[in-house]
Amino acid sequence: MHSARSVIRRTNGATRFRLLPLIGIGVASTLLYALGITARYPLAIGLRSARAGWSTLVGRSLAVGLGFAGVYALLIVGYIVALRLILHFRDRNPGRTIAMLIVGWLLSSAALLGAYPGESLDIFDYVFRGRMIVEYGASPLAVAPFVFEKKPFYEYITWRGQVDTYGPLWEYASGAVAWAVHTLFGRADSLIAYIVGYRLLAIVLTGLCALLIALIVRRSAPRLVPAALIAWLWNPLILITSAIGAHNDLLMLVAILAALLLFQRQHWVWGLLALALAAHVKLTALLILPILGLWMLRRCGWMRTVRNSALALVVAIPLSWLLYAPFGGWATLRRMLQERARLLINSPADLVYRLLQERLGWSEMAAWGTTTQVATLAFLAIAAGILAWFWWADRQAQLVADTSLDGEPNGESVRQSPDALLWRGAIAVTLAYLLIGSFWFQHWYLLWVLAPAVLLPDSRWTLTLLPAYCLGAFWSNLTNSFARNQPGYFLNDTQVAAINSLAQVVPLLCVLLVMRIWQDAPRLLAAIRRIRAVSRSTGVGVAAAHEMDHRS
Repeated sequence: MHSARSVIRRTNGATRFRLLPLIGIGVASTLLYALGITARYPLAIGLRSARAGWSTLVGRSLAVGLGFAGVYALLIVGYIVALRLILHFRDRNPGRTIAMLIVGWLLSSAALLGAYPGESLDIFDYVFRGRMIVEYGASPLAVAPFVFEKKPFYEYITWRGQVDTYGPLWEYASGAVAWAVHTLFGRADSLIAYIVGYRLLAIVLTGLCALLIALIVRRSAPRLVPAALIAWLWNPLILITSAIGAHNDLLMLVAILAALLLFQRQHWVWGLLALALAAHVKLTALLILPILGLWMLRRCGWMRTVRNSALALVVAIPLSWLLYAPFGGWATLRRMLQERARLLINSPADLVYRLLQERLGWSEMAAWGTTTQVATLAFLAIAAGILAWFWWADRQAQLVADTSLDGEPNGESVRQSPDALLWRGAIAVTLAYLLIGSFWFQHWYLLWVLAPAVLLPDSRWTLTLLPAYCLGAFWSNLTNSFARNQPGYFLNDTQVAAINSLAQVVPLLCVLLVMRIWQDAPRLLAAIRRIRAVSRSTGVGVAAAHEMDHRS
């Protein structure tokens, strides 16, 4: 008994010792958030200037912008190191580790609550449109904010002449926050109170996503639950977009993760309904519908798939009508889609659109039409290839699984669970959209890729490539803020779009290049050794020939 207790004490002590580096990274990251972002851009001071950006709050200092880019880089490096550390843990009782991860996430989130939302001004539109529902009885899906231009906080918003681009599910959540601040807390005059309210909602939604992630990963790989949680909760992208930007994509991701969880359990109809609810936050949730459809088709066959889909539609259509009815019905979708389709920014399509006008002299409408059509067709072609790959890979995986059941266990089928293929399919089609098909890119859209990616926390994509892409997205956001209107320099929209597109992918390309060189290093070293050996043998042969000539 004494020996067993000693072993337990030693094991607990070793676990605490292994947690120390993670605790150090968590503390360092919290300090970076507090001192590198919140202290430099306090919320109360930033609100003194309507629609101020991070660059304007520091006098458009390029040196400050470069320092900010360095803060992002340090946060991403710390995140990558933490991910790799936790994958080497062999803790039989991961509860302590998970508790430490949650505390680190909450501390970092708290450190960012007092920061000015310079990364995106969308939160001001959330506040104003939430107040439209609660105080003015107007639908943000049918009425543009300019109708209420004399109302409080109007000067802070960006999208004054457009209806909201989100679905009714978000409007209910937004109205609930506005109602709570106005009625429960009596702070209708405080913009800070509204901002904090939306940020707290985003933090709660982030926690719900973490719970769903843990449930999904626990079913297929219980040992990887802590790694999946740290991949989600400690990612600088999730922390900044929730505790600062309060982006409503998190509500959509709760429903998407619920759909993935239900599909993992083969609750097909409920999974489709969860995805339908996600589309009532943002229509882009439907990107993964073909992947889910093929997944269900492979497991249910044609007849059952048709029945499940029909049943889901029978429920989803009246549910959608009920959700939209208080905000003006489905008729509001047409105006929203027309307004949204005209917008291009921060994407390869945006760069081509501007080059066609600036370099080739195309009209604005011709450049817009050609660019959007080509981008859409390119995405559809790539998506078709992804779906073909997904169908073939799923078929092969099922064949391997059947073989392993009939004979000896197959190592490949153990290493690649069917769930992993579903997550990879969702990642692939969403990433293709962001890189090729999207006319409008913002850094928080990478959350759409991050959610399925963290379900594979030990994959190369989650460990290295996606963090590099997140860093590029952060740098692209800083380019928008700091590259414009620099004293003594003028960059037009085309140049800024080019820098944006370059900044997004440079870290990712650099990491891919380094990984390729690292993989090829043994072959390169072997080739160098062969060349040296040949040169030495050639040199020896030449010297011997000269010696023989000299003797003769």
